[in-house]
Amino acid sequence: MLDREQIDYFLTNAFNAAVKAGAKIMEIYTQYDDFYVSLKADSTPLTIADREAHTIIKHHLGPTRIPLLSEEGRDLFYEERRGWDLFWMVDPLDGTDEFIKRNGEFTVNIALIVDNRPFLGVIYMPTSRTIYFADPERGAYCKTEQELLMEPSYTIEEIFEGARKLPLYDKLNSPVKIAMSRSHESEFVGEFINFARERFGEVQIVEYGSSLKFCLVAEGTVDYYVRTTQTMEWDTAAGETIASCAGVKVLSLGDLAGEPMVYNKESMTNPPFICKSKYSSI
Repeated sequence: MLDREQIDYFLTNAFNAAVKAGAKIMEIYTQYDDFYVSLKADSTPLTIADREAHTIIKHHLGPTRIPLLSEEGRDLFYEERRGWDLFWMVDPLDGTDEFIKRNGEFTVNIALIVDNRPFLGVIYMPTSRTIYFADPERGAYCKTEQELLMEPSYTIEEIFEGARKLPLYDKLNSPVKIAMSRSHESEFVGEFINFARERFGEVQIVEYGSSLKFCLVAEGTVDYYVRTTQTMEWDTAAGETIASCAGVKVLSLGDLAGEPMVYNKESMTNPPFICKSKYSSI
């Protein structure tokens, strides 16, 4: 287990790396007419913003001397990483589809994985200047009006200054709110929505892209997030950290129903999962 000094060191590095990457992403988002979109081997899009943010985060976290596994540097053999008990899991630009559509719903995700479980994390949404961060000792927090800086150097005291602890509310919403992905959905999600209507009556559906859905459940702004279409470990690590540190339950569905998610598997594909409010009764 990491001590407080180590936690502060890692959280500070992750926070500053996310802010710096977010500033670069917004520079590209607002000033470039062409995002230089290409397709990766799995046919998902890759932009110049993904590549630039990956480079920034990799260089910024380098001094921590901890291995880094990023969506844009995913091609590591399992034999090389299987013994890692401490490493960074990064999605430099989560929500590339939303970035290309210019709807603003994209984030920078950085998580520290300890013994195959998310330990601390940062998620920055640069279009709204909102940043979420969490560690298991202090819990989860949110700050708005987080300035875009290319050379951030926040101390741990400055990071927590003015931050709000999550969740922001102490009960479920009325009506209950269920988040679903703007770019992905499945038949099971519809079935869960029908189940929730039977249980709670009126239900409101909200659509968001990227890991923001985890953050909204952590806030209490949304009560449930169900995902059955494919996600990868880097899509969920930081979001699960924020949610879990806010008291939210993130559990596998399907064959692994009720089990926690595990990271650094040989196959980095996640099982389907549900993210439930701290105040959930189901």
